Amino acid sequence: MELNQTLTTGEFEGLIRQKEALMIYFYQDRCGVCKVLFPKVKRLLESQFPKIELIVLEAEINRELAAQLRMLAVPGILVFFDGKEFLRFNGLVTINELESKIERPYGLFFG
Repeated sequence: MELNQTLTTGEFEGLIRQKEALMIYFYQDRCGVCKVLFPKVKRLLESQFPKIELIVLEAEINRELAAQLRMLAVPGILVFFDGKEFLRFNGLVTINELESKIERPYGLFFG
């Protein structure tokens, strides 16, 4: 789900309560790293972690939410399981690092 609109804090909290597993991906249109990383993240979730729902938010449009979540660099990635934050990445992250960090909690929840 890609949201090019403002997501309020209440709407965000509702999403993390509703979903068993959720990844929030903050990006900016002018961020080259964001554009290169996103398709890799999407493929990783589809192939290795299909139960994690991906929500993509443009950081400029969602500036207030990004600030409240302390997402101060893009790409910004948050991973939630059962409504609780398990992982956080601000700025550069490799796909291998992301995969290895998600693998254990994903296995615990869905293994």
